[in-house]
Amino acid sequence: MDNWLLYVIIVAAIGIGWWLGRRDKDKTSEVVGPNYYEGLNYLLNEESDRAVSTFIENLEVNAETLETHLALGGLLRRRGELEKAVVVHENILAQAKLSRSDLQGVELELARDYLLAGLLDRAEELCVRLSQDPASKSDGVRRESLKITLEIYEREKEWAQAIEVAKLLAVGGESDHYEKAISHYYCELAEDQLKRGDLEGARVSIREAIGHDVNNPRTSLVRGRLDVKEGHYDNAITAFTRVRDQDAVYVPESLEDLEQAFVLDGRSQEELRHYLTSCLEQTPSISIVLMLAKSIRDELGDEAVSKFIANHLKKNPTIRGLTQLIDLHIDNTDGVAKENLAILRSFAEALVADKPSYRCHSCGFEGKRMRWHCPVCKDWASIKPIFGLEGE
Repeated sequence: MDNWLLYVIIVAAIGIGWWLGRRDKDKTSEVVGPNYYEGLNYLLNEESDRAVSTFIENLEVNAETLETHLALGGLLRRRGELEKAVVVHENILAQAKLSRSDLQGVELELARDYLLAGLLDRAEELCVRLSQDPASKSDGVRRESLKITLEIYEREKEWAQAIEVAKLLAVGGESDHYEKAISHYYCELAEDQLKRGDLEGARVSIREAIGHDVNNPRTSLVRGRLDVKEGHYDNAITAFTRVRDQDAVYVPESLEDLEQAFVLDGRSQEELRHYLTSCLEQTPSISIVLMLAKSIRDELGDEAVSKFIANHLKKNPTIRGLTQLIDLHIDNTDGVAKENLAILRSFAEALVADKPSYRCHSCGFEGKRMRWHCPVCKDWASIKPIFGLEGE
């Protein structure tokens, strides 16, 4: 793809040079220096340092050549040559023989360079100025600068500032997208407040999170943990069980806290099993099966739980379920059979040892732990447990 773009830039640059020559030969000699085509040769040979230097020295920045400069800067950025991309974009701004609208577009490109280079302070300063510029409010510049600013605040985990920017973006056709993001920003605040022991602040934050996205299962998880901290175990159970109705694939994320709340509230295991069975009807999750198996084993013994797990594996085979079933038989086996089962278990564990447990449904990113914010596509609540033989 980069090579294709490179050829497009070269053809465009040659075309511009030819057109300028046809239009006004004398003017071309002023705009395009004697080493202009030498710069194209450097690009062809992937000598980007010399190409950038030659273009800057020999290709004047004006309305006719702007696209060539921008294409060169964009190509360098995609290749990861961020310092050179910054040089190209800063050179455009230094010459400043462009309309205000064109200059703002170049400033946006420069802000993207800074963002990818990790120069977040520079990117933020540039974008904040652009978003506050009255001249940018009538077009897409202000909105694009706000989006870059929002990404900066997400990277820096400045959730309060991210909320304020996202509220400005939560209009029109993208309102649902930003309302969901705001809900997660408030969840981030609530989790931070919980860690610091600020329970009142956490409750305020989680109310705001629910207000922006009532179907966000994360709000129920955080609210349930807050209720447990405050000793409101009945309310915690209500919050944790709400996850099933919001998005059942996230039920496994609630199980450990839910079990604790049931114990602390003195609820019966039969009630817990009834809820877990209803969840299993919606989501064939091995995590739910294993918690049910634990409850069945305590009450009915190994034989009953072994039969329960085996019946589930016939319909939804998973390696995690197989290892649990092997464990049950190991406990009731001796001699060579026990040794063979132990070998089989080690093989089964090795099959999933390096396998991801979660996958982003937007970009395909995979990982071993649950993340609410995808580190690749930056989407919220797009990462979910992987189902299948090697997953749930």
